[in-house]
Amino acid sequence: MTVLLLTKQKSGYERKRLEHSFAEKKMDVLISHPSKFDIVLTSVVSQSVKHLGKDFPWPELVLTRSGAGENSFNLALLREFEQALVPVINTAGSIEIARDKLRTNQILANNGLHVPRTMMFRFPVDYDLVEKEIGFPCVVKVVTGSQGNGVYLCDTRKEFKKLMGIAIGLGNKKTLIVQEYLNERVGEDLRVLVVGGKVIGAMRRISNNDFRANISQGGYGEPFKVTEEIDFLSRESAKILGLDIAGVDLLFNKGSFSICEVNSNPGFKGFETYCNVDVADAITEYVKFRIQ
Repeated sequence: MTVLLLTKQKSGYERKRLEHSFAEKKMDVLISHPSKFDIVLTSVVSQSVKHLGKDFPWPELVLTRSGAGENSFNLALLREFEQALVPVINTAGSIEIARDKLRTNQILANNGLHVPRTMMFRFPVDYDLVEKEIGFPCVVKVVTGSQGNGVYLCDTRKEFKKLMGIAIGLGNKKTLIVQEYLNERVGEDLRVLVVGGKVIGAMRRISNNDFRANISQGGYGEPFKVTEEIDFLSRESAKILGLDIAGVDLLFNKGSFSICEVNSNPGFKGFETYCNVDVADAITEYVKFRIQ
């Protein structure tokens, strides 16, 4: 077996596109859900992973397509392959960093890349400190989330306090961050795809009825010219976070850009639909390059 593709999709657009692209390149690929595997630690590393309870041909490369949805077992599975020196795209460590929005911002900011002013807060909330350091309107996010879920806009201090009250009332004290709201172009952002250290395209995402521009939240897209700044910010973000494949979300900010988020498992249906870019081919071509 050449490639092991780990995905939670039983069918779905992206699974089918990748499967078709691998077939076109005549690459032998096993596509399976991570839950179909078991880890049995032995002195023989190449026999420590079982598929459907049995030994299976060790892959030359593992491509995982679960991203922020990776749980502890899935990450342990990736690490087992990594310990056997099997290339893994993306690695367990890079996925863990990217799915933590606060950790991502810490690393990017410490490397001199511009991110929105961000604050992690605790319960009970110091509302005066939030207003002083971040101000209103502000954006509240759960630390781990994707597709625009767990992201809220609070226009005023009153709305912010109400949201915190709801969170406390529901017993939901997940780690939250609050960010300054960059409202230069409301309901718009850029999604830039990076594969193997190269930017393969940029898409302007637009929503007419939501401050979140995610396609999954009802937005739509259109191609956007990749400038030198966009290229640098996107490639550098992926490099710093150790991601072979990354979806970098940029916010328009005073004629420049700020890095909103970096995704380790960017969906690409919208990208292929609106931008006429063959993302599946770019991914499988990079996989082929890594194997050679």
